[in-house]
Amino acid sequence: MNDQALQLRQQAANAPREVEEEPGTPVYVIGSGKGGVGKSVIAVLLAQACAARGRRVLLVDGSQNLGHLHVLLGVSIDTRLEHVLRGEVEPAALVRPVSDGLWLLPSDSGAEALYALPAVDQARLHHRLAAIYDQFDLVVVDAGPGLETVVRLATMGGTRLIVVTVPEVAALTDAYALIKLVHAQLPSLPVDVLVNRAFDVEDTARAFERLAVAADRFLGKPLTPIGGISEAPALRDAMRRPGGVLADAALAPLRREVAEVVNALPRETVPAPVVEPAGRSA
Repeated sequence: MNDQALQLRQQAANAPREVEEEPGTPVYVIGSGKGGVGKSVIAVLLAQACAARGRRVLLVDGSQNLGHLHVLLGVSIDTRLEHVLRGEVEPAALVRPVSDGLWLLPSDSGAEALYALPAVDQARLHHRLAAIYDQFDLVVVDAGPGLETVVRLATMGGTRLIVVTVPEVAALTDAYALIKLVHAQLPSLPVDVLVNRAFDVEDTARAFERLAVAADRFLGKPLTPIGGISEAPALRDAMRRPGGVLADAALAPLRREVAEVVNALPRETVPAPVVEPAGRSA
């Protein structure tokens, strides 16, 4: 198994990565399958790192009714997703500046109008929000909790799925379940794996190996390793202060690791085609 995993990693590293020149805004969907693996923090730091390189980046809170990114970032909002749903404002009215080159498209939290909203209406709402993506150079979507939410967001113009996991059996199992479900509808969508809270390089490699071997054997799906992020003791304190994740100087080592992850990401501009499951009408 070790030889097979090594071969998979070498193939991923040696594979040519072409830069697409077709129009369109790259949309990175950040998912995990299991909560508590640090997905939202990774999404924020990835968006910040990309904005630091001179790109206009939109960070999207994909949790339509469990939104928390505005709280994490210390961004006040007065116009809400519920207002868009009722047709009172256009989606662009929701966007709030965060820092240089970075904007936030927040979500609601506990809005009655969004509670138990049927999946088809959730999709329609997201399509309305996605209309503003072309105003930015890159969109980073924190897909929120639940496998279904990640799959839905990935099928709506996603150009990459970045799966965040940790080196734990339960997290890796849920990450594989997410990859399997997304692959069923988006077989050509590139899937990257980011291992969070890794002890060292070997810890990262072992976690990726388990996912890569399973995805290759049972799905015929190649995965791309984009790095590992170390445990950051200072993160807990930073998260207690609104905006601390972006501004706390103690997180400088963590931001450098995330910058290395950005270096490993190729540019993608073309959404993957959706494959309808058998027996489902188009």
